[in-house]
Amino acid sequence: MRRFPFLVLFGAALTVLTIPGLAQSPDSPAGRDAIARGNQAFRAGDVLAATRQWSDAINLCHAAGALDLEAQARARRGEAYRVSGYYRDAATDLDAALKTAQQTGDQDLVAASSGALGNLALLLRRSAPAEPLLRRSRDLARQLHDAELLAASANDLGNLLVATNRAAEAERAYTEAVASADQAHDATLAATAEVNDARLALSRGDMGAAERLLGSAVTRLQTLPPTFPTGLALVAAGSVIFERDGALTPGLTAVASRALQAAGAIAQTVRNPTLTSLAEGSLGRYAERMGQLDQAGPLTDQALFAAQQAGAGELTFRWSWQRARLARQRGQIDQAVTAYRAADTALEAVRQDIPVEYREGHSSYRASFEPFYLQYADLLLRQAPRDPADRAALLKEAQNTVEQLKESQLQDYFHDSCIAAFAQQKAIDQLAPGTAVLYPIVLPDRLEMLVSLGREQLQFTLPIPEPKLRQQVNDFRKKLEDSASNEYLTPARQLYDELIRPLDPTLRQHAIDTLVVVPDGILRTIPFSALQDGNKFLVERYALATAPSLHLINPRPLAATAQTALVVGISDSVDGFVGLPHVADEAKEVHKVDGGDIFLNNEFTRARFEQELKQTPFSVVHIASHGQFGTDPSQTFVLAFDGHLTMDDLERAIKYGERRSDALELLTLDACETALGDDRAALGLAGIALKAGARSALATLWFISDQASGDLTVRFYEALKTGKLSRAKALQAAQRQLIADPLYSHPAFWAPFLLIGDWL
Repeated sequence: MRRFPFLVLFGAALTVLTIPGLAQSPDSPAGRDAIARGNQAFRAGDVLAATRQWSDAINLCHAAGALDLEAQARARRGEAYRVSGYYRDAATDLDAALKTAQQTGDQDLVAASSGALGNLALLLRRSAPAEPLLRRSRDLARQLHDAELLAASANDLGNLLVATNRAAEAERAYTEAVASADQAHDATLAATAEVNDARLALSRGDMGAAERLLGSAVTRLQTLPPTFPTGLALVAAGSVIFERDGALTPGLTAVASRALQAAGAIAQTVRNPTLTSLAEGSLGRYAERMGQLDQAGPLTDQALFAAQQAGAGELTFRWSWQRARLARQRGQIDQAVTAYRAADTALEAVRQDIPVEYREGHSSYRASFEPFYLQYADLLLRQAPRDPADRAALLKEAQNTVEQLKESQLQDYFHDSCIAAFAQQKAIDQLAPGTAVLYPIVLPDRLEMLVSLGREQLQFTLPIPEPKLRQQVNDFRKKLEDSASNEYLTPARQLYDELIRPLDPTLRQHAIDTLVVVPDGILRTIPFSALQDGNKFLVERYALATAPSLHLINPRPLAATAQTALVVGISDSVDGFVGLPHVADEAKEVHKVDGGDIFLNNEFTRARFEQELKQTPFSVVHIASHGQFGTDPSQTFVLAFDGHLTMDDLERAIKYGERRSDALELLTLDACETALGDDRAALGLAGIALKAGARSALATLWFISDQASGDLTVRFYEALKTGKLSRAKALQAAQRQLIADPLYSHPAFWAPFLLIGDWL
């Protein structure tokens, strides 16, 4: 495991754990000494040495049967693991400490361990289990009249309340934390709570309160001896201003500067490379914020050197990124590209260790690191036309940078760092003639469209700012779903003119008949098939498929062997969802084409579904039931008769089925729905084939009549069964048939179907 210290300083809170005093047990004096040595090392910032001492204490106390001391050593080691980023080990130690404390009736340790576990859960962005643990810690501390423990618990609870958008409660918790810390004469803890309260005030736009609270915290900290924890607290205090864009009051910037200067002085005294890196880098960031680029550069370089000395990968990334921004602002483009490359390498080394939360449309990972990827890609894309000799390499590097973002977004959405574990690193842009890959990159001021034609890649810069594109796409999607109106035609033609018409001559020149779209951002929420040139829909000219990423698909033609289907569905009204009366007929028609087994209504249970896939390695799974793709995977499911099949359920049943030696050929979900304008939910839809372990998926962006849905999917299967058409062309044939049918010619009926993944 790699070391990953003090990430919390860049998050929403600086936290403090208080462990009760050592039990006066005569059983293991050597264990007590080891705990004390660990405490001393931890206060000095030597987390590795502290971990070793506490490990020795655990062994000594266990041998002596001193359960209370062993539990306290485990609680301390759990905290060391937490700040080092070893979250699983931290949870193991803290769980063991809590269980022992409950057995021995040590209420002080119960309170402390509960708070530490709650703090860990909050760090891992698991607010639901964190809250009862933190509340128990606070309530027990109140009962025990333990002011120091109460201060720590109230502070941690305040952090959780901020994370869950309960600002008024959070402010009360921080006030209690400051008062309790004052009672315990713990200036560091009081300052920590004031810094967190200042951060809350600044987020609410109350700069006066933020300045007052931050000033008080910094004054407290400057009266303390120069120690590693004091330096960390000062860095956290000065970094508060980085969380707000726009103008700040002179008083607020002055107190932030005072905090960071004081942290830098302490770093020189204690000679700790991590603290030095944090202090110098934050001073550099402050100088950047104030437009003092000449000062920011040397400070950033010093911070980067110290981060590398400390082996702090996350800090190496941050200061490399800062160096890249500064170089770009100074017009030093070559140096900026080099620094972005170094930052990218550092981020990839630590990305899997960064805890992520997605709440109310905002991903903590996406908010923190997406700007880096987009800045990096933007710079490369601007340079490519200016550098003909390196143009192809710069375009490929830009595309690979966005690929990293796409893959991390999928991992972020599914809360699964292994979502790309089965990725085939065969670039799908190196394909046979007749296929073009459209790779839009949505940037704040424009849309870059990369078009891959075999080994040739072209760049089209389209002057559509992101806000305008978002408005047009949302308007198109909204009007497209209304089957009683043709108002969709105006935005359909407008988007065609902006996105596709500039490419028309190139596509015709290369005799393209299949388009593979790797959509980005808001473009994930619409079907390109329904764009219109004033005469025909795009799908009438091209077969279309959607890929979540260039590197996560390994296209190959459908196996020539007979397909066997598992067909399941719900025609009755279940769990408040409307009935789908045509599902039974649809299931019979699919069965005629692909054979296999049918399970409808009460036969389609979660357990039965999983059991059937365990027994038979079906090549096609067809689910005719309501499905929903939400902002978060917890809101994403397919409806079974007895409850929701989650994405994890599909993965477990399909990808990891006991009889499955190869990927499922096709997963069909023909009654899915994603919310209008929710590109996060559409990201989940785009990744469904990957999550379920299927080569391709056929799914809908919005719910349509089950009769139209059934007609299209059956025609798709029939076209595929001929063995003459690719999956993309089979879908194109089915959609063309519906376009020709007066009952279903409106794109509301046929456009929402997306072929995701393998199109061959």
